[in-house]
Amino acid sequence: MKYTALLFSLVFCLFPFKDFDIQWVENLDGDFSFSPKQSLKCEAWCYEYAGATAINAKRWSKDTIECYTLANTATHCTLNFYIINNVISNPRIELNSIASGKRIYICNEGNIKIDKKAMQKGILKAEFDMKFDHLENPDKLMFWKGKIYTKIK
Repeated sequence: MKYTALLFSLVFCLFPFKDFDIQWVENLDGDFSFSPKQSLKCEAWCYEYAGATAINAKRWSKDTIECYTLANTATHCTLNFYIINNVISNPRIELNSIASGKRIYICNEGNIKIDKKAMQKGILKAEFDMKFDHLENPDKLMFWKGKIYTKIK
């Protein structure tokens, strides 16, 4: 556990993540009919991405929730961020490439709407749109956007 905390601290010091404020709403409108079968409906352009239908939300403390997607046989990148009070913190794409190893793509612009009432019930119901630095090809937009509906564990 102490090595995890050390690694966590080191990563945050090395990368200048762009945090952004949460827009809290009373009742988030839109189509969340995907939620009985999956926790994420999204689209993205990033390397080695073939789709994602699930996101985990794990409570670390009263004020901090870690959110992350999982890689699979076809998708080797994950979306990761923290909800800390009223801020999305350290949003990033982590790529574990079969061809070029590990890379982190830092969010340079983002917005998220979170349903306040659902959050009070322990459910993350949100709509988000994030854009990321793309060092290999700055002219090609790297993004991840969509809707989340998941129980916070």
